[in-house]
Amino acid sequence: MKHTDTPSVRGHILPLIAFVVAILLSFAAVSVPELYAQQTKTPDTKQYTQLLQSIYQFILQNYVDEPDPTKLYEGAVKGMLDSLGDPYSSFLDPEMMSDLMSDTTGTYAGVGLYISKQTTVPTEGAPRYIEVVSPIEDTPAWKEGVLPGDLITKIDGEDTSALSVDKASAKIRGEVGTKVTLTFKRGNYEFEVTFTRSKIEIPAVKNAVITTAQGKVGYIRIIEWNPNTEPQMKAVLENMKSQKIDKFIVDVRSNPGGLLNSVVNVSDLFLSSGIIVSTKGRNISENYEYKAKPDLVIPLTDRMIVLTNQGSASASEIFSGAMKDSKRALLLGERTYGKGSVQQIFPINNAGFKLTMARYYTPSGVNIDKVGIKPDIVVPEPTLNDKELAEVQRLYDAGDIARFLEATPQPSPEQRKTFAAELAKKYGVPELILEKIVRDEAERSQPARVYDLEYDVQLQKALDLIQSPDFEKDLENTKTLAQLQQTAKAK
Repeated sequence: MKHTDTPSVRGHILPLIAFVVAILLSFAAVSVPELYAQQTKTPDTKQYTQLLQSIYQFILQNYVDEPDPTKLYEGAVKGMLDSLGDPYSSFLDPEMMSDLMSDTTGTYAGVGLYISKQTTVPTEGAPRYIEVVSPIEDTPAWKEGVLPGDLITKIDGEDTSALSVDKASAKIRGEVGTKVTLTFKRGNYEFEVTFTRSKIEIPAVKNAVITTAQGKVGYIRIIEWNPNTEPQMKAVLENMKSQKIDKFIVDVRSNPGGLLNSVVNVSDLFLSSGIIVSTKGRNISENYEYKAKPDLVIPLTDRMIVLTNQGSASASEIFSGAMKDSKRALLLGERTYGKGSVQQIFPINNAGFKLTMARYYTPSGVNIDKVGIKPDIVVPEPTLNDKELAEVQRLYDAGDIARFLEATPQPSPEQRKTFAAELAKKYGVPELILEKIVRDEAERSQPARVYDLEYDVQLQKALDLIQSPDFEKDLENTKTLAQLQQTAKAK
């Protein structure tokens, strides 16, 4: 389906939060000469180095057309990195290098998507496309309803199965005002959207105080793990503490990760001792334990729940794992993404490459790569099957919602409910989801909500649980990731 001005089915079901590239868990620049001291000492190392040099010289001197030495060199580096079979280790041309550096600033020009390479495929040998980790609020992708888990199969008609994450990111980004067409696949349903690129500015933290019949609860959503996250989080916590708030819901849903130092510093605000995360690699310099310092911003007795979903990855999983293994917070929502590796960036002139140098481990010693973290309280978000997705698209194509909103631009909850009940008679979609679709379309041009008490079932459950008299007992009865792993092995 070609996208026009008519909204399509792409979303309107899950609470949409947060684009770009799945940001590196660790961000460091190391000069290439340092690599020589780290070469693997095997009998074949010198032989292969000489062989590569010989082939390079032979091609330069004998290829039918005069080759570009830079392209030969870049192709060789790219081939070596691709041979690792690691989606997070790749060559970075100058444009990709520039994009990656800008990721840590929170500002760039694009459509507003965090992306990664598809880690699992339905059948062996099937193509691995670019996968949406999450959209960023108030961006073109968010407004179009793109969801975590959507596959980008084409960028301006080019198949993405052969593209690295960084190359795909470079193609999606561009000058403000220019257009890019992405082809998406959600289940068996495919759709196409032409975006106009815009300036993307990503806030690190959003927060609000939710007032209930039992009292006040501090709600904090971490959108970015960057250098600004820790000071912003600290300021928010201190402000809420001054309001006598002692219950906190920290939301890392659809947060695909960021800087290692950022998540360590934020985790340290909630912990007074113990390991936050450890990293382990082949080189001894990669083996390190990050430990909490004694000072705290809020007391350890303050209640805390962390919200997770399949878009919670990398640094968000470090935070979730630290809170779970230390029994500092209950985890609620859905299983996280499962990215448990650490990358570093190595500049080479204007280009460079990134390489997985270590894996990270939660305080109890578990690596969650390709597994993720199952929350203590599993609360799935409502989703639509392929048949229901087709019905929602049929609804949009018919123009029923557009006509309703033209006549009633700001419908009340009662009006939305009445209209959704009418739609449910014509289309095979649950009434509650239709209500949310109508509300989201009515608010499409408005800034995103900080939180959603109407349709966010995970937040609703978290509010009930954090104010329950059994909260401390429930928290004490949780198991660390290592204990859960041992139980699974025993079974």
